[in-house]
Amino acid sequence: MSHPGMQQSLALRAEQRLLLQPRMLQAIEVLQLGSQDLCAYVAEAALKNEALELDSAHTDATYVRAGAGFRGQEASDAHDQMLQSQPDRELGLNGQVELQLAGMDLPMGDLEWVRYLVSCLDSRGYLSLEDEELLQGARASGLGGGVASLGRAIANLQGLEPRGIGGRDAVEAMLLQLDPQEPNYPLLCRLLEEYLQDLARNKWPKVAAQMGITLEDLKGLVGRLSLLDPRPAAALDGRVAPVLHPDLSLLQNLDGTLSLKADRSQWPALCIDPDVRNLSQDADLPAEVREHLRRKVDEARWLLDAVQQREVTLLRVARAVFEVQSGFLKKGRGHLVPLSMAQIAEQLGLASSTISRAVAGKYVDTPHGILALRWFFQTEAGGAARDDLRDVVRRLVGDEDPSNPLSDEDLVKSLVALGHKVARRTVAKYRKELGIRSSYQRKIHTAA
Repeated sequence: MSHPGMQQSLALRAEQRLLLQPRMLQAIEVLQLGSQDLCAYVAEAALKNEALELDSAHTDATYVRAGAGFRGQEASDAHDQMLQSQPDRELGLNGQVELQLAGMDLPMGDLEWVRYLVSCLDSRGYLSLEDEELLQGARASGLGGGVASLGRAIANLQGLEPRGIGGRDAVEAMLLQLDPQEPNYPLLCRLLEEYLQDLARNKWPKVAAQMGITLEDLKGLVGRLSLLDPRPAAALDGRVAPVLHPDLSLLQNLDGTLSLKADRSQWPALCIDPDVRNLSQDADLPAEVREHLRRKVDEARWLLDAVQQREVTLLRVARAVFEVQSGFLKKGRGHLVPLSMAQIAEQLGLASSTISRAVAGKYVDTPHGILALRWFFQTEAGGAARDDLRDVVRRLVGDEDPSNPLSDEDLVKSLVALGHKVARRTVAKYRKELGIRSSYQRKIHTAA
C-alpha cells in the first residue's frame, strides 16, 4: 500500500507532465514556422489570449520575456531595397479591359457583351468555349442579341490589349499579335498554323524545304515568333508572388567579416499585458477569475519563450551551416559543399528532426541574395554538392558546339574528366531540372 505523500507526489508529477506537453508541442510548432506564418500565428494567439498585447504598427519589434525584454534590430539597407523592388499589384485583366473600354465609343449593349466575354476567358486569356456555349451563357446572363452580337463582341475583345486575348488557343492568340502589314506576315501565319510541331521536334531543314525558304530565313521567322506570347493574360491575373521576408540576415562588419542576425523587422511588438498580469495577482478578485488570468499569463509567457527559443535554435543552426558553407559566402553559388542535416544535428547535439523544423520555410538574406536555409543542405553526388554539379552541366552545355551538341553520355564523360563520377540518369535528371533539351533538340542546323 502506497504512502499518501507518495500518491500526492505522483499526482503532482502527472499534472506537471500534462502541463508540459502542450507547452512542448507549442514550442515545436513555433520552431517550424517561417517569418510570415509566425506573425499570423502570434496574431491569432493574441486574439484568443487577453494577456498578450500586440502592436502590429511597430516595425522594430520588442519581445518581453518574463518581465525582461530584448529589442530587434532595424531592417538592413539591403532588406529595404529588396522590399522596394517588389512589383506593384497589377490591375488584373478586368481592370485593364475596363480602362480601355472607357475610351471606346461603344453602345451599352456591346459593352456588356465584351464584359461578359472577359468573364469567360480562362487564366491564359483564351476564349476556349464554343460559340453555342457562349450564346447560352449570354442568354442566362440576360444579354440580348445572338450570333451577330457575339461576333461583334469577339472582334472588339480581340482588338484590346494585351493583344492575343480572346483567341481560342495558343496559335490564334499568337496570330492575333501579328501585324498584317508585316512583310513576312503570310509566312509567319503559315509557320504558326502548319509547322509548330515540326519546329518543336527540331525538323528545321524539312520545314525550310517545304516552305521554299533558306535555313537563315527560317531562323529569322522563328526569332520573330519568339517575341509572341502564347498566354497573353497569364501575367495579368492580379496575383503577385509574395514578398520574401528573411528570418536571418548576414550583415557585413567594418572589418569585412559577416555577422548573422535575426531579422525581426516584420514582426509585431508583443508583450504580456501588465494590467492583466497585475489583475491575476489581485486578491480582491474572485479566485476563479484570478486562476483564469494566471493561466492566460502563463500561456502568454510560454508563447514568448517559444518565440525566443525558436530564434536561439535558428541562429545556432544557421551559424553551424555557414561555418561549413564558408566557401559560398566568399565566392557565391557553385562553391557549396555536401552537407546533411544529420551532420549539423550531431555537431549541435540536437535531433535531426529539430534541424529539419528549424530550417523549414526559413530564408536568409546573404551577400548573394535571399535564399532558403534548406538550400544549403546539399546531398553528395560524385563528391560535389548537387547544385554545383547542376552548374557544371549548365556550363558544359553553354560551351558546346551548337552544330554538334553534347549527349548525356558525352556530359558524363566530361564530368568524369573533371573529377565528378555521376551516373547517366543523374545527368539526364539535372538536364531536365535545368530546362535543357536533349542534344537532338538542341542541334542547330546550318546551311550546306
